Amino acid sequence: MQKNHILYSIILFLTSSQAYSQLCEGSLGDPVVEINFGSGTNRGAALGADITAFTYSASGTLDEGEYTIANTTSGLKDNAWHTTTDHTGDSNGYMMVINSAVLANEGVFYTKTVTGLCANTTFEFSAWLMNIMNPSAGTDEYHPDVTFRISDTSGNILGSYNTGDIAQSSSGVWQQYGFFFTLDAETEVVITMLNSAPSAHPGNDIALDDIAFRPCGPTISNSIEDEEINSISVCQNDNVSYTFQTTISDGYSNPQYQWQYSGDFGLTWIDIAGATSLYYTYTDTSTAGIFYYRITAANGSNINSSSCRITSEEIFVEVFETPEALTGESEQLFCTTQNPTISDIEVNAMAIWYDAESNGTILPNTTNLIDGATYYAKKETISGCESDEIFAVSVSIVSPTLIVNNISTIACDTNNDNIEIIDLTAFEPEITNCNDCIFSYFTSQTDAENYSEDGLILTPTNFEWTIDSNTIFTRIDSSDNCYQIAEISINLETSPTIPIDDYVSICEGYNSVVIDAGYGFNDYLWSTGETSQTITITSENLGTYWVSVTEYYGTYACTSTNEFEVIISNSAIISNIEIEDWTDNDNSITIYLSDLSLGNYEYSIDDLNYQDSNSFNGLSSGEYTVYVRDKNGCGIIQEVVYLLNYPKFFTPNGDGTNDTWYIKDALSEPTLMVKIYNRYGKLLKTLDANSVWDGTYGGNKLPTSDYWFVVTRASGRNYRGHFSLKR
Repeated sequence: MQKNHILYSIILFLTSSQAYSQLCEGSLGDPVVEINFGSGTNRGAALGADITAFTYSASGTLDEGEYTIANTTSGLKDNAWHTTTDHTGDSNGYMMVINSAVLANEGVFYTKTVTGLCANTTFEFSAWLMNIMNPSAGTDEYHPDVTFRISDTSGNILGSYNTGDIAQSSSGVWQQYGFFFTLDAETEVVITMLNSAPSAHPGNDIALDDIAFRPCGPTISNSIEDEEINSISVCQNDNVSYTFQTTISDGYSNPQYQWQYSGDFGLTWIDIAGATSLYYTYTDTSTAGIFYYRITAANGSNINSSSCRITSEEIFVEVFETPEALTGESEQLFCTTQNPTISDIEVNAMAIWYDAESNGTILPNTTNLIDGATYYAKKETISGCESDEIFAVSVSIVSPTLIVNNISTIACDTNNDNIEIIDLTAFEPEITNCNDCIFSYFTSQTDAENYSEDGLILTPTNFEWTIDSNTIFTRIDSSDNCYQIAEISINLETSPTIPIDDYVSICEGYNSVVIDAGYGFNDYLWSTGETSQTITITSENLGTYWVSVTEYYGTYACTSTNEFEVIISNSAIISNIEIEDWTDNDNSITIYLSDLSLGNYEYSIDDLNYQDSNSFNGLSSGEYTVYVRDKNGCGIIQEVVYLLNYPKFFTPNGDGTNDTWYIKDALSEPTLMVKIYNRYGKLLKTLDANSVWDGTYGGNKLPTSDYWFVVTRASGRNYRGHFSLKR
């Protein structure tokens, strides 16, 4: 009756959780028995004849009916088996690898007597199996079919579970199998594993790992009162009080409890004296570290044995170590220009500041410092814990001793492009008289006050001031711990523009030239020593000269200087005009000047658009006037040029249109001569610049055909071509 009563209660928290197991769905205890076959770099030792009837193999591949203890299946059966480690993935972890065979005694491959269990307790038995056959090797005929059996020492079966066929998989999969059973007064059982597959060749080979017995009981749930998660962080030696609370489902007739803690991440657990209720109040923060807390439960007096207890999930507690004391200068000096606050006090770490040594009020970092006051701090860690010792800092606030001046001045815009390169450091002597000050330059007042890198001018000796620049802010840090801000404002003024070219010409036939530096400037100074607006240079005094002109803006002056050369110039003398013609629109004209041309010239074919190049390309045939102009104003010359061409056909049919053939614009070359031939080279007609051909020879009309011609020009150059006569 008692056994039936216990089993009825246990059923409340035991169900089948997987298709291949009947594992505990309540809470489990720590493993009472763990068989993991050990670990090592070579093969493990044999298990002994009392555990398995299979033959142990210490090396090489496994034959039928052999087993080994190994950390890998590699090399045990060529490619017929998956290559795997033990089920935890530990490269040195051992497992039992079995090349199955049909043996006597039901196919038992593993049996072992297990001691140290707890009487009157339900246990979960579990083990991990893998079908190690590799389907790619073509050995999918037989699958392992394993039965687990738990018996008492008298042979009475307490529980069993059959896996059914364990199918092959493409990569080898570890599966956990298990079931639960209940003990009466026994503390010792026999585990038997047998493979009941009908044959062992080929197939039916398995790996076994991690056999475990764990107490199984009702479901335990725990939490921390008023906390959302099961973890807390506290500071060492803080006064705290947290309630760890537990609920447990039905299943035990006389549930008993014991709270435990672990200081080594759950490797070992220590009972907390007197903590035997569903609640535990946590207050001890004297030791820094990471601690786990849990509650264990058992039925009645079984609570006194660790092998009988089930356990809850852990509650995580981290106790942060008390920080060391702060260090720094106990007396610190500040300046009124800083508008110093608590955040400006320098200590070696994050700190919490108070207004009194004891029982003080926490001061925000934005609190303004007071001259002569003392402030008190404790070191603060990232976790928010404070040091035990307090650090005091006495504050003195002084006013600046330097006299600084703002700068408002004018700069000449050298190129009159609204940009000027300014050396800001040149103003430092005007800003203040200080040899050991540090000057820094910023684009805004705020950046200067906060020494912001974003607004810092990195090259103040080469600063590009534009018309949009308003003010530059100079920060002056002095040895009295103060900084001050001075403003630099610059107005760009136009530099004088001198209307004198690089070359000034005295035209041939004249004796002198008057040179004008421009009207309206305040001062003039010529290289000749003259101070007038204009000077006269004669043809006997050719050479290089300069003039400087100055314009005043209040007391500030902008000066420009222009250097120029006085030369003799004249109208151009054309020595030759070279043409390339005889096309419709790809002709060219090139003008060559005589060495007697002394000036600087430009060229045009319409007297409107001038160019420096003496060549014109891509021209149509026809009449052109070329112009050559002296850039120094000494005159323009011109000459007419003809680009010749000829009709590509003519139709001498008397309709008044294209009745004759001739060279276009031939009259421009009176000595021009044209000879016309038929296709056989017979001379048909000779033309001069004034004549045309009507398509006849000897008074007879010539037929439609192509005819050839040769043009001889005044230069002696010949041009050959052909045209069509059409009737």
